[in-house]
Amino acid sequence: MPRQFPLVGRDDTMAVLDSAVAAVARGTGGCVVVEGPAGIGKSRILATAMELAGARGVSVAAGRATELDRVAPLTTFLAALRGSAPPVLDESRLADLTRHQDAKFWLVDRLCEFVEGYCRDRCLVIALDDAQWLDELTSLALRMMVPALSSAPLLWLFARRHPAARSPADDTVDWLVGEGARRLSLGPLDPGVAAAFSANLLDARPGPNLLALVDGAGGNPFLLEELLTTLQSAGRIRRVDDLAEISGDRLPGSFVTAVDRRLTELPAGTRRLLEAGSVLGRPFTLHEVAGLLAQPAAELLDATRSAVESETLVDDAGRLWFRHSLIRDAVYDGLPGAARKALHRDAAAVLRAEGRPSPEVAAHFVSGAQHVGPQAMEILREALDEVAHSTPGAAADLILRTLDLLTEQDPARLRLIADAIRLLASAGRLAEAQRLGDIYLGCELPIPDAAAIQLGLAEALKHVGQNREVVGYTSRALDQQGVPTRDCANLLAVQAHALLQLDDLPAAQESAGRAIELGELSGNHPAIVSGGSAQSAVAYARGELDVALRHADDAVALTNRVHGEARHRHPRLWLGLALAALDQTEQAAEVFAADRRISEQLGTVWSHPLSYLFRADLLLATGQLADAEAEAEAGLLAAEQLGATACAPSLLATLAHLAVRRADQLAARRYLHRVRQYLDEGVSVTPEEVRWELALFQDAEGDPATAFETVKGIYPTLRGRPYLLVQEPLAAPHLTRLALQATARDEAETVAAAIRRLADRNPSVCSLAGAALHTEGLLGGDLDALRAAATAYRASPRPLCRASALEDLAVAEQSRGSSDAAAQSMELALSLYADAGARRDAKRARDRLRAMTSRRSSRRGSRRPKTGWDSLTQSELRVVRLVARGLTNREIGTQLFLSRHTVDSHVRHAFGKLQLSSRVELTRVVMTNSPDLDDSDN
Repeated sequence: MPRQFPLVGRDDTMAVLDSAVAAVARGTGGCVVVEGPAGIGKSRILATAMELAGARGVSVAAGRATELDRVAPLTTFLAALRGSAPPVLDESRLADLTRHQDAKFWLVDRLCEFVEGYCRDRCLVIALDDAQWLDELTSLALRMMVPALSSAPLLWLFARRHPAARSPADDTVDWLVGEGARRLSLGPLDPGVAAAFSANLLDARPGPNLLALVDGAGGNPFLLEELLTTLQSAGRIRRVDDLAEISGDRLPGSFVTAVDRRLTELPAGTRRLLEAGSVLGRPFTLHEVAGLLAQPAAELLDATRSAVESETLVDDAGRLWFRHSLIRDAVYDGLPGAARKALHRDAAAVLRAEGRPSPEVAAHFVSGAQHVGPQAMEILREALDEVAHSTPGAAADLILRTLDLLTEQDPARLRLIADAIRLLASAGRLAEAQRLGDIYLGCELPIPDAAAIQLGLAEALKHVGQNREVVGYTSRALDQQGVPTRDCANLLAVQAHALLQLDDLPAAQESAGRAIELGELSGNHPAIVSGGSAQSAVAYARGELDVALRHADDAVALTNRVHGEARHRHPRLWLGLALAALDQTEQAAEVFAADRRISEQLGTVWSHPLSYLFRADLLLATGQLADAEAEAEAGLLAAEQLGATACAPSLLATLAHLAVRRADQLAARRYLHRVRQYLDEGVSVTPEEVRWELALFQDAEGDPATAFETVKGIYPTLRGRPYLLVQEPLAAPHLTRLALQATARDEAETVAAAIRRLADRNPSVCSLAGAALHTEGLLGGDLDALRAAATAYRASPRPLCRASALEDLAVAEQSRGSSDAAAQSMELALSLYADAGARRDAKRARDRLRAMTSRRSSRRGSRRPKTGWDSLTQSELRVVRLVARGLTNREIGTQLFLSRHTVDSHVRHAFGKLQLSSRVELTRVVMTNSPDLDDSDN
């Protein structure tokens, strides 16, 4: 075992970690980040925490990242999960994962499933050291897994250096801290503690001169230990009684000097071994370093033994690595630049011959090459193909480093630049992508290359909602003569979807039609599918629902025939949207579920949040408000985790709508504030969405006049663009009510005419027929129309629409003196509101019912408390009962036909309402409140 410096001066830090370990042993998980400069003691603290966990019978999965992890996705994380006892990942599971490396969301989902299943039977600590080096895919996995497994008996421990430059790993750790992870920042040891540390190490009190040297180490435990050990091994420490003092005049000027002095004491062969190992940049085998030194492995046995015995290297299961990354850095930095480059070139050749992954070979190549030949370009292309999907940022960095080795005239340069822009954008580094793109677009580029760059930027900007810029880039590209037909089709398809969000339906229709036409000419199936989806969306916004269904059906049919890249366009999302508008909600739910399975398989980033949005809106429409909220929250989390924020404002608007329905105006205000922040950043959304949700909030605040002013601009657009009425038929009577309250009869008549046209255009849609009658009843004070609306809504899958019609009918009946009929109608409205979880509407109906009659409503029990067992919704009760049975979130989702992320949201809500933090505690509460648990969900 290598020596470890004594853990001095870290009592507070260890108390926090000891408490976290004790909590996970009891079943309560958590997340702790230990950070500080190199050598400050992070690794030692992590090791001590793992020892504490082991002593309590908690399994430990530990890993230490290296710089090369950034081009080796999941390497450290998978190794950690494989190294626990028993392993989280056995060989069969690992083989299953490695067969699907391109499907990154599927990979993360499976990892989450494996870890969750493991934690069903035992407690677990996952400790990742040097987390600043973790790759993009591991960073994504952590963003998704840490919150998803927050109720499991799982403690996450991360140690990282203070970041010098931003990276996906640093962003992820910062995000985790922002979400509630405990941050422990380690500073230097104060002089008194450093003196005690030295006394402990030397077994003697340091004298004045030695103390001066100790102060020069800056309170860094590792540097201090290394300096003192170097002096001690050189015989430079003398002891008089219990006092240790330094002898001689020449002292090590720095840590690097100290390490260099130690190396000079080692045999020459050992020094060469260490230098070669430092270049490899990760734990290495003797065979690899032998290849780099062009020596037989047998000749390096003595050098290896010397390096291990001097505690410069450690031997871990047949692989060698430096005892501390600072030693490796000192050895590496001590090499002359020319020698480093030569060793990297040799490493690329050796590792390629060894069959190492192309990205690792390419990383060595670009660190050592002076120019790029055909063979080197082949290596680079192989590396990009291997990592571009899972770690696009690392792939982009590899290209940018390669560009420095190419001449301006190199024919491969422009293609690499286009690839780098696309990859930077895919990695969420949009500012860098735009900066690089604008630099090269300002040059005299061949038109096809310029168009490829503009397309890459447009696609990336579309996924973050910057639709005005999308239209700008695509328009400039399409204005050029000589753009390949296939690229024109792609540009037009992206442009069509951007124009939809900018409220320009004619232009969107034209771009979509041209995308399909040029796609058919060039055999570009993805463009045809995307154009068809855009045409479906245009028809939807115009209220031509049969046309919307036909276009979406055609796009799905083409995708099913050709497969390939067309599947990444996800036309089922628009098919589900059209079906929902046609009141075919069960079929819509099935289509959305099928698309979600495809999305998880393909790993399409942009479609995840959109899928959650459409499903949340469907659940809201069908009166499943708790499930809608869970779905929208999961979608918002996915959008922010994945950087695909185009849908974030719409998801927030849906959450605001739900909060208003639930009588939580404070939450609604917060959501709408966040919507405004996105809009201020240039994210564009369908114009009606935000104004409508804001008006609902203002009306709930008791300010219908302001609510009317907010939506006043929507009324004139309803004739040509009844999008809001298609999306939410109940908006028609609500808009009418607001207009009548504002004595704006013309606007009220405009709504009535628009919803009647829409209903007549789509005669099979009961919700639209009911909304038309409902609106006409309000406009004319027509009791028969309101009765007809309530009757028409019976065949609708939208219970809140029927409840609203019944409520208005009850008010009208009461005004006509029909008190008994009014009470019956209001009682039924109250029942529908309460069953849906629409607390604000239920309270209003209850208050009106009391004013109508002296008897109390039989639904008074619907006023659910905000905390405690009785505060749980039916959806949350179903989930927590299955948690108590020992099912994982994925298993619960399978049983209840929900996504795992939606189940996660329900579990978090239940924890908050019950004021719990672990599944163990939750199980006790469920058993107390549901003694018939075994039969309760059968």
